[in-house]
Amino acid sequence: MRRLGVLFSATVAAVAALSTYGLLGEVIAKPYYQGKTITVIIGLGPSSGGTTMGRVISKHMSKAIAGNPKMVIKNMPGAAFMKAHKYVLKSAPKDGTVVYYGPRKPIGELLGAPGHDFKYTDFNILGGIQVAGLVVAARSDVVAGGAKSVSDLLKSTSLKYGGLSPEHSRMLLCMQAMDLLGMKYRFVPGYRGSGKIRAALFRGEVNLATDAAHAYRNKVVPQLVKKNKGFGAFHIPVLAKDGSLMKNKLVPDVPYFLDVYKQVKGGAPSGEKWEVMKTLIKVDQTMQHVYMGPPGMNQKAAAAFRKAILPALATEAFKKDAMKILTYVPGAVEYKKAQKIIASTKNVPASVVKYLKGYIAKHSK
Repeated sequence: MRRLGVLFSATVAAVAALSTYGLLGEVIAKPYYQGKTITVIIGLGPSSGGTTMGRVISKHMSKAIAGNPKMVIKNMPGAAFMKAHKYVLKSAPKDGTVVYYGPRKPIGELLGAPGHDFKYTDFNILGGIQVAGLVVAARSDVVAGGAKSVSDLLKSTSLKYGGLSPEHSRMLLCMQAMDLLGMKYRFVPGYRGSGKIRAALFRGEVNLATDAAHAYRNKVVPQLVKKNKGFGAFHIPVLAKDGSLMKNKLVPDVPYFLDVYKQVKGGAPSGEKWEVMKTLIKVDQTMQHVYMGPPGMNQKAAAAFRKAILPALATEAFKKDAMKILTYVPGAVEYKKAQKIIASTKNVPASVVKYLKGYIAKHSK
């Protein structure tokens, strides 16, 4: 009986040990995302540059997230990202298996645009991506003898600037810059995506267009610049880590807006339009793409996702893929900074909001 008692006690101890350090330990140690699939909703078409970037980043996020979940892309274009936004906001499961990636529309929130019945702070912000900055490109045939600089463009009274809708922040930002320089242009809205605008520029349907710096290098330079049919008129300032404005290192051959302004006007820009430009750079161009989860997202899932963004984009493998496919390496924005950028919209002065509403109304006619 004594031996049976000892054997029973040893068995109980062994079972307890297994429970503590065996199966139970495996359950405790198992990463949240192990064995799961994350569907990444992108509010753009499958052939868009944003989708290409989303695919490249997702490949490396999958490796960086604890548990190495499979990540699949699902495109959901429509209503200027709103279809994708609202799906994740209102219909996506809250277990972290569905997140949004891609552009946002802070101007819609800022101005209370139709259909924008939410705030980006309603989402669980997971982190962001700093994309390449903006370039305004021009055709050379806008003036007799060929244009080569903004000074030449200022001689034309028949400039046509092709763009998206007038409330799009890219358009608003670059139009303020052109207004400050004194360029006389007509805004031609309604193009569905940067690729369509670029094609219109190549055809001569418009003679001014905005593009991301990497797309300018990869698409506009071969089709226009190298054929002496066009040039980079200027590039928009980007925000440095300390909050100051700086040149875009991706396009050192394209004149910097502040340098162009000084050449044309003899000093530094000031006034209402300049304040609007700086506001738009801060709230929109500081983080062009964002990862967002639905309200009430599982916090273990959110924590795992947030923890992976900086490491994923810091690997040599990601940098190699980015250079090969994107031709530059986008930067990661960790989630606390991303949250601050998202929240900064509420601090935009009422005077800027009023100005933008009037400006959009004027260019919507």
